[in-house]
Amino acid sequence: MKPLTYENVPVEPLIEWLRLVSIGKEDELDELLREVSPIIVEFDNDSDDITFQAIEGEPNIIRIGLKCSIRLEAHAEAASVIINAIGTPGYHSMDRVERYKLLSPANEILTWAVSHDLQARLNRNGRSFRVEDIFRTARAEMPVETIQSLSKQQHHLGDLIFRYASSFILLHELAHLKFNLCSTPENENIVDRFAAEWLIHASGRSNLEDFDRQMALFGIATALLWLTIRNVYFGQTGAASHPDGYDRLYQVLEHVIDIHDESENAGVWDFVSHMLRIHMQAAEYEFDPKIDALHMQNGPKDYVNYLIDRISKRDITI
Repeated sequence: MKPLTYENVPVEPLIEWLRLVSIGKEDELDELLREVSPIIVEFDNDSDDITFQAIEGEPNIIRIGLKCSIRLEAHAEAASVIINAIGTPGYHSMDRVERYKLLSPANEILTWAVSHDLQARLNRNGRSFRVEDIFRTARAEMPVETIQSLSKQQHHLGDLIFRYASSFILLHELAHLKFNLCSTPENENIVDRFAAEWLIHASGRSNLEDFDRQMALFGIATALLWLTIRNVYFGQTGAASHPDGYDRLYQVLEHVIDIHDESENAGVWDFVSHMLRIHMQAAEYEFDPKIDALHMQNGPKDYVNYLIDRISKRDITI
């Protein structure tokens, strides 16, 4: 196997990226960067695996994968399609065919991104299975035409969601360095909360900043949904270093969503339920409309809880 090589890149673009999501927290960002300095950013241009990693040392290293970053960006583009669809007047009263038309670009984009994420995971675990064995509709190439066909508004929304999703992951890694925490389920929860609270507090609560807060919440949700993919297909991981993705997703969002804001509470959980359902349908979960309707009665958060319960009980040996 060819050894991986990493390209050192300037840290300044990463800092400027974080400044864009740290309005009102510029001094705290400077302090955080002083605490973890010096930092070297290493770019992994070759690996297909999910590569976002903090490595403590002299100097500290933040390692970022190019290919997985592109797949995260694809998830953000798909998220923008889903959010626009949900916001379409009369969406929830549409029949399945009408809804599918609105959601189909997200399905196609996610099919590409998820199939490559799963293949990278299989390869890393030394598995010889083809991704088609577990994801029958996988495409070999990014659906460029579908992405290019999205509206200007959808692209703008996707860019914002990617900004917050990638910043959540970067802040998560910086928190590992700040608190000198190795990867354990308990420590992962600590740094997840640090990153999520940073983005939410930076986005504010005034009327002018509500949109930024929404984008922060959607970005956090998108990043954690991306990390939940393996669970959707194979169930619990049993990993000693990280909690299962679905647990991180639920715990972080429950912590940062304002339960007193009905619109925020319903909107974010509704988005999460749509993204999970798209993934679960691709993974060939069966859905009974009557059972679904029963679990939807208490709102989208309870429905997400039901979907996560189903994911946690998935048991596929690969």
